[in-house]
Amino acid sequence: MNTDQINGHLRAAKGWALESWGRMTSDPWLRIAGRREQLLGRLEASLAESRQIAESSFPARAAAIDRRR
Repeated sequence: MNTDQINGHLRAAKGWALESWGRMTSDPWLRIAGRREQLLGRLEASLAESRQIAESSFPARAAAIDRRR
């Protein structure tokens, strides 16, 4: 797990807390802000994982392209 994934998971947890607080206080805007943070956190964690996979497979792909020439 890299720092981008950790930050994404933390952001999603922050969103969950905001949404829960919005439910307790009956504040619809706080609930919306919490859902937004959750979505952005999940996206951040997912993209970090995708980027890590792409970076790890890049040398193999670059070598395969060079062999074709």
